[in-house]
Amino acid sequence: MTKRLYYQDSYLKEFKAKVLKKIKIDNQPAVVLDETAFYPTSGGQPYDKGVIQDVPVVEVVEEGDEIIHILKEELKEKIISEVVGKIDWERRFDHMQQHLGQHILSGALMELWSVETVSFHLGEEVCTLDIAKEKLSEEEAKKAEECANEIIFDNRPVKCYFVEGEEELKRLNLRKVPEKTGKIRIIEVEDFDLSACGGTHCRATGEVGMIKITKWEKRGEKIRLEFICGRRAWKDYFWKNEAIKNISNKLTIKDSELGEAIDRMLEDRKEIGKELKEFKEKLQEYEAKRLIDESSLRDSRIKIINKVFEEDNFQEVKELVQKIINLDESVIVLFGVKSGGAKILFACSRALKYDMNRLIREAGKFIEGRGGGAPNFAQAGGKRAEGIEDALNYALEHFQEFII
Repeated sequence: MTKRLYYQDSYLKEFKAKVLKKIKIDNQPAVVLDETAFYPTSGGQPYDKGVIQDVPVVEVVEEGDEIIHILKEELKEKIISEVVGKIDWERRFDHMQQHLGQHILSGALMELWSVETVSFHLGEEVCTLDIAKEKLSEEEAKKAEECANEIIFDNRPVKCYFVEGEEELKRLNLRKVPEKTGKIRIIEVEDFDLSACGGTHCRATGEVGMIKITKWEKRGEKIRLEFICGRRAWKDYFWKNEAIKNISNKLTIKDSELGEAIDRMLEDRKEIGKELKEFKEKLQEYEAKRLIDESSLRDSRIKIINKVFEEDNFQEVKELVQKIINLDESVIVLFGVKSGGAKILFACSRALKYDMNRLIREAGKFIEGRGGGAPNFAQAGGKRAEGIEDALNYALEHFQEFII
């Protein structure tokens, strides 16, 4: 059995203990001590890191009454030897801030709307809280944040103690009654929240610094909140403030005017986009007319436009083809595009009765490609860009054989 020192003192950074067992976990060396300040993964909170006799602790797991410390390498000390353990304090204190912050936020949600916390996860970058609420508005999230941070600013004392027995638990009026029985550890935020919890917490709410809800989303019948506390919240504020300051400087405006400025820029972009689209439409129409005027004639009535595009936008080429066959009733278009392989596009005016679909299937063999489409508009794609000219030449020589 391992005595859990963090239950009595979450601020204990260094301790001495005896080695009870030396074992292997998935081929990695591990030890069980008679007592430890290392917290194992439990209750949504990750394990502590640190060293035992300067050997890094890579994971801490709970197995019954024992806490197993998985190590980077084997300890030289023998069984019953005394060893020194040191906790990674920065990681521990971060976990204390996040976990107590969760208690405060859960307490705020319960106080405001009687909303129950379903689950909690303390992640490396953000924490998540699943709550039994179908919707959460911006105003409600802000109100929950305000309530939680008021508790932090009050710097209320936080007590940790054990109780035992069903009657004692009922008397305490816990926010959520635990499923386990026996000796239960209680975390009490003075005049605000009572919860059963085995995690590590700060001695006073002020040490949490602040709580910030960063986002939330619906998950089935629950809402999942993402939040950060303490140094994480400060780091988040720092980089966001720097980003806003840099953008404001580049736009030569006050940071308070940034929202309006972005709205104006988006509106201007929308207008420019519309103008650009109109300009491209006109340019495409001009290009379509130019290609028709410069096309070669076949039997004094059919105009043939035969062209290969280098590294062009295929979608724009398709739009150009559509414009050409809409502008003239007696035109055949044979286009190739060398962009990301080989593409060919055959089309004819609706008044002409040629089957471009069948024609492109035959011509597609020259580019080792496949394709198809409608009788007056078909396309194919293949691997052999060097076969595009042969495909177009085949179509030019044989299109009259593909009459509907």
